[in-house]
Formats: sequence, structure tokens, C-alpha cells
Amino acid sequence: MKLASLMVAGAALASSTAFAAIAHQAATARLPAETIQGDVRYVSGGIGLDQASAFRKAAHRYPLSLLFADKAKPRNEFTADVKVVIRDAKSNAVLDTVSAGPFLLAKLPAGRYDIKATQGGKTLERRVTIAEGRPTHVGFLWPST
Repeated sequence: MKLASLMVAGAALASSTAFAAIAHQAATARLPAETIQGDVRYVSGGIGLDQASAFRKAAHRYPLSLLFADKAKPRNEFTADVKVVIRDAKSNAVLDTVSAGPFLLAKLPAGRYDIKATQGGKTLERRVTIAEGRPTHVGFLWPST
């Protein structure tokens, strides 16, 4: 009987240690390295729960955060490989990239921007104004086909 109790306690300890390691890994998930294009620093990705959580936590450090999803039932689904073009108030392209995941965080100066996001041949557009010290969050939701 004592041997069985020890085996159960050992299994419980092993599983709680494994769970703690997984929880620690999730808590310390890091963003991919920033990319620089012209004067803009940005990062994209967010595939998987750990990465998505890391992007959500980091969004407040970036003046612009974009989120991409497809309309689906029972709930919308994150999407990746979105072509993103951001133009400033003078129509100059300040960022032209393809998002590696459902999140794109960009360090842009305050100002007005036009954003085009294209996926599967469908383009969605948004106009945003970024104010100093106030992160702007923009969602793109493509209709179901």
C-alpha cells in the first residue's frame, strides 16, 4: 500500500513539474526579432497560444498594432500571410510587408496613415491616426467565402 501511495505521489509531482515548466515557457514566450524597413521597426507573428500572448502583452509598447482574422463559425480564426502596405499622409509607403502571423506591431511616429491589408485577393482598408503615447489597435476581419 505504501509503495502505491509513493508511486501516485511521484506521478503527481512529475506531472506538476511538467505543468510548471510549460506554464513558465508560456509566461516567457518572446516576440520574434524586430525588422527594420526605412524608419519603421516592426514585428509580426503570433502563431500559437504562447506567441499570441506575447504579442498581446507587447502591444502597448508599439504605437500601432494590427490583428488579422477570417470570419468563421463558431468563432473567427486568426490568419497569416497578409500583405500589408502602410502609407503616411503624403501617400508615401512607410511599410510594405507580409505578416508572418495574425499580429503586426509597428513603431510609427504620430500622424495619419492609410493601411491596406490583402489576403486571398481581398483588400481591406483602414485610416488611422496615431497620437503620441496612445497605442492604436486596428482589426482586419475578412468575410467568410
